[in-house]
Amino acid sequence: MNDLLGQNLLIKKEADDILHHKGLMNILRSFGTVHISGSYELDLMTWRDLDIYLENENITEPDFFEIGKQICELLHPVKMSYRNERISKTQGLPQGLYWGTYLGNEKKGAWKIDLWAVGPDECKRMTDYCSEIKQKLTPENILTILDIKSYCWNQPGYRRTFNSSDIYNSVLENGVTNLQQFIKFLVSNS
Repeated sequence: MNDLLGQNLLIKKEADDILHHKGLMNILRSFGTVHISGSYELDLMTWRDLDIYLENENITEPDFFEIGKQICELLHPVKMSYRNERISKTQGLPQGLYWGTYLGNEKKGAWKIDLWAVGPDECKRMTDYCSEIKQKLTPENILTILDIKSYCWNQPGYRRTFNSSDIYNSVLENGVTNLQQFIKFLVSNS
């Protein structure tokens, strides 16, 4: 088995441990419908980053802070970041409430968990995006994406000037087949 495919399986197993054995899913299910998304759903995990959408149209800020409290008690994070994108409405981000949970230094391989509490329409929009990507994946482009992501995730520009969506777009829509082509793609599209 390709090392990158094996790495994906190993990281997903760790994610399953957090979700199911440690009990994160039990906490989240008591507040809404849980959708695991992103690299986990796509089988494209190269680092410990978990994307979760909690579908609940009427979640209140006090309830969301209760979720944060329970996550803190369960996982003992070193840092949690809160955002209210119902108010900020930052372009490109879901309209909802957000917890970014860091279980250590993510650049050194610790887990980062992104939790968005969103309404049904926003949840559908976000999960549809993931489904559209999944439909375009082939064994060949999966390996290309994994190879590029495994290099990029700990680069200084990642999440500042580009993200995983740029990698997916470059490979699935623009025919990029290797890291060098991806770097050229970034330069030409900046």
